[in-house]
Amino acid sequence: MIISINFFGILFFAVLVYWLIPIQRYRVLFLSFISLFFVGIYDINATILIISLSIFSYSISSLIQANKNNYFFHKLGIIGLIAILVIFKYLGLLTETINHLSEFVSFFPQIRIKHILLPLGISYIIFKHVSYITDVYWKVIKKGDFLDFLCYSSLFTIFVAGPIERFESFSPQILKLQRFENSNLAFFFRRLIYGLFKKLVIANWIGYFISPYLQNYNTENILVKMLVLCGFSMQIYTDFSGYSDIAIGSSRLFGLRIKENFNWPYIQSNISEFWRHWHISLYKWFRDYLYIPLGGSRKGSKRTMLNVIIVFMLCGLWHGASWNFLFWGLWHGVGISIYQVWQNLKKNNDKLQKITCGSVYKCFSTLITFLFVTIGWWWWIK
Repeated sequence: MIISINFFGILFFAVLVYWLIPIQRYRVLFLSFISLFFVGIYDINATILIISLSIFSYSISSLIQANKNNYFFHKLGIIGLIAILVIFKYLGLLTETINHLSEFVSFFPQIRIKHILLPLGISYIIFKHVSYITDVYWKVIKKGDFLDFLCYSSLFTIFVAGPIERFESFSPQILKLQRFENSNLAFFFRRLIYGLFKKLVIANWIGYFISPYLQNYNTENILVKMLVLCGFSMQIYTDFSGYSDIAIGSSRLFGLRIKENFNWPYIQSNISEFWRHWHISLYKWFRDYLYIPLGGSRKGSKRTMLNVIIVFMLCGLWHGASWNFLFWGLWHGVGISIYQVWQNLKKNNDKLQKITCGSVYKCFSTLITFLFVTIGWWWWIK
């Protein structure tokens, strides 16, 4: 989502027209149109991509649902979507890496590729479509109507900043004819105030104070580095969660209940709980569509650790096409793996269990978790 005068102007116009339309199918059509229009204001390529990918993914879902031997079509859809993501978002990273390797290994060619446009919100679009065709393949959902799917793909209130909503929970809400409720308006203003306060007051003011140090982060003063990292840690949380508050509140104006995305992650007592409360929709997406298909925790402790590390490295790359983000993901993957080892040790040690049940230990572990997460942000500002 892009917070701007355009956003709020289009939002209030869309809400007014939406509730004046008496037929639900026409409401969905209008919401799809206004969403594509809003995205097109900022990036016409993103609008073209939404329509193209929606046709592709919906066609794949139709083939999956119509064929008993649907494994091939599911894999075709996944490969196609991931290929699009790689081409638009990661081709530059791959090109740069190959060119660096060619400086040391003679048989690696130098590759020159002109700049490829990065459509707005492409990561969110791809992940929503992967979950959609996979849920159809798993028979969690039926493919539904194309108009519903287009609305799901393009909904402008959650387009850029998420949360990553599932079609399973989205579809029933737009199929049902609803009446406008004053409670939804109150909910919107409450979440809007929360979101704007987090974004414009806390995040922006923290950014104002730490930005000079971020520009010259090579200082040798460890205390200054840690204070800047702590500031950045709070800035990025209030920025992301502020956007989510506004997105969730804005969606409620259309009667849509979007799931929460942040739930006080910095007061959690371990890294596993942190990720259950940080960018919740993204965490659940990686858990359901990557970690569990890789085997989850069903194939032994070593395989579980490997699965965790793979998932979080890819989670890092999802955030940005840079090796820094991959190392950030690796940091969290290793952290969760160590925590899992610690949990296994506690199961077989009564003394450790007694020690870790106290409030002092919980406060200490909460502080350690915050510091661990905060140090990890170093790869974002490096």
